[in-house]
Amino acid sequence: MPSIRRWLGPGILLTAGLGTLLLTDAAGQPPANPMPTSGPGLNADPLTELKVIEKVNTAIDRGLEYIRSKQKRDGSWARNHAINGLALLAYMGRGHVPERGRYPDVLRKGKNYLLATQQPSGYLSFSSMYEHGLATLALAEMYGQDPDPELETKLRLAVSLIERTQSPRGGWRYNPAPNNQDLSVTVMQIVALRAANNAEIPVNPRVIEKAIQYVKSCAYPPGGFGYEGPGQGPQTSAAGVLSLQLLGKFDDKTIPPTMEYLRQFLRNTPQEMWESSGVQYFYYFHYYAMQAHYQFGGKHWNDWHPKVRDALLERQNSDGSWDVPPGTAEVGVDPNKIYSTAMACLVLDIYLHFLPAYQR
Repeated sequence: MPSIRRWLGPGILLTAGLGTLLLTDAAGQPPANPMPTSGPGLNADPLTELKVIEKVNTAIDRGLEYIRSKQKRDGSWARNHAINGLALLAYMGRGHVPERGRYPDVLRKGKNYLLATQQPSGYLSFSSMYEHGLATLALAEMYGQDPDPELETKLRLAVSLIERTQSPRGGWRYNPAPNNQDLSVTVMQIVALRAANNAEIPVNPRVIEKAIQYVKSCAYPPGGFGYEGPGQGPQTSAAGVLSLQLLGKFDDKTIPPTMEYLRQFLRNTPQEMWESSGVQYFYYFHYYAMQAHYQFGGKHWNDWHPKVRDALLERQNSDGSWDVPPGTAEVGVDPNKIYSTAMACLVLDIYLHFLPAYQR
């Protein structure tokens, strides 16, 4: 897998069954029967359901305030649309959109920056297709709630670019050209296409079929997905499972053994999840793994999400930001902590179900 700096460009990196758990409804209110949990690892007495909800929401809100404080006058957070896309997604994952919520100006300015910097070809990037995939995802999620004509036009251009840069094998690579592919770039385009389809932006069915075949070609039968072909690795395995799930292949035979493979990266305590999980790219991994476990549901979800949640709740800084775990490949890639803070918010945001691309 390439270095994280390659993913996000110079100096910055790129990188969302709940079962019965639903922490808030669409109006932001707790449901009548939230899940029972004791919130292990939170250095307190066992927590009630409402206390867990309160902690998750409070942590996300503090993270969003930190991100707001770092937005530049032009609406950006960095000269990198992976960072800018993640920041916007964090707000939308909490239910904020340009025309309502507490952050209309933040979202409007961020959207306008993406639109203003799109190239005539439709490319939303300063360096790679990682940026383009995340920026397209952010615009697609926004368009579903903000039917701005300019947004629609430029989102269609962005989707068209993804379609025409698909490789003959069905994947995508760093550059906007159909020459090569790897799973880590491919998953970004798949999530963006899923979001565009949800927003009723048409996607060529042939593109989807080829993407499915490429993802399946990276599967390792005993469990796992590789970077360019059959193999294993926590990041690519989580990404491979989620790709198939978002493409409608929930019953694919490669998924159950991969979910079992991912269990080896689950630790007993929040501190162990943070410091010794055996994962090189902590946020990239958990961004996909949390979603994959939610989609899979059952025991896997019930075992996974409380430990990841508690690790993040324990490690939030006093200013609302999150650092990256020591010794991982993400250390130092974004000194402003927008990447890590937005990713932490997005991992926690899955409880709220506001982003259609992350719903079942």
